[in-house]
Amino acid sequence: MAPQAQYNASHVNKSAGNPDYYREDYHHSIRNVESALDHTGHAHEPLRIHVERVVRQYFAMLGDEIPTDLYELILKEIEQPLISVVLEKSRGNQTKCAQILGLNRGTLRKKLKIYGLM
Repeated sequence: MAPQAQYNASHVNKSAGNPDYYREDYHHSIRNVESALDHTGHAHEPLRIHVERVVRQYFAMLGDEIPTDLYELILKEIEQPLISVVLEKSRGNQTKCAQILGLNRGTLRKKLKIYGLM
């Protein structure tokens, strides 16, 4: 059974045009991601399942050790490739990248500097 993609209307810039266009584009993108996952052997698994699997593997690797700052570590591990891919898809257009990510452009620029993506 395929996961139900939830559409968050707050991610649509309503002043930019027809919100139905973005909704259709969003659902098309979700179907493309699901299709790509089909080829990895993890058909139709939501991102949260992949994250859960990796966190469990991380704890298994640690054994009895207790990690610190795990929340920040995971956010940094996810944030950098997320920003990098979206920046690539927006062809380096920081304004468009910030809109896609739902970030302020200044916040995006700060993160680009942190991760050495500028």
